[in-house]
Amino acid sequence: MADVSRGLYRGPTDTIEDYARWADTDTESSNVVELIGFEPYPGAVHGEPFGALQFRATVPVRSLGDAYVACFESRFDYWGVATERFGDWDNDAAVAHHIQCPPDAARIPPPVDTRSVLVVPEGAEALVVEVLTNAPSTASADEVVAEVVARMPQPTGEREVAFEPHAVVAGGDIGFAMGDADDCLLVRRGVDGVQVLSVPRVLLQPGELGCSPDTALRPLEQLQSPH
Repeated sequence: MADVSRGLYRGPTDTIEDYARWADTDTESSNVVELIGFEPYPGAVHGEPFGALQFRATVPVRSLGDAYVACFESRFDYWGVATERFGDWDNDAAVAHHIQCPPDAARIPPPVDTRSVLVVPEGAEALVVEVLTNAPSTASADEVVAEVVARMPQPTGEREVAFEPHAVVAGGDIGFAMGDADDCLLVRRGVDGVQVLSVPRVLLQPGELGCSPDTALRPLEQLQSPH
């Protein structure tokens, strides 16, 4: 049971509902382990456990007796399954705690994910290039953004929503950005025309240059890989 909890990590998250969905995926074909519940911890701060999952394990016995049934609970934080003491990762009892099986214990459906998925829609790059190419020399950042928003292609994926676009005008040049470090559209218009920029992901991280219109207006030598 502890191995199931250890293997649930898919990346940093701050919600137990993500772990519940991952647990459902990992155990949906299992006849031994079932997800029977999840519990968020209201008020948890970053670095602390923010919720728990409850599982039921059913192990058939070789004789004609009843199967062995036991229930367990594992707590999770931003980095995965959490234990009371540092270094208890390999201690099964510290990872999956025995609990009393509820009388109505049964496999539960995973919670529905209703969060928006922010994307740079297909066709957005061509649109931004067109808008910046045709923008008058007197165009303001707000006017550029307004036209892009008005003509933005609609995302087609489930729960997808377009990132908010941003622009800046400096000395007649226009910088445009939408997205984040994982999906960033950067475009600039300068004396050499309109250019779509390819910037190393490491420079787009928060705390670095970021996916911002100011980044689009930086000298090209500052947009190269630092390695």
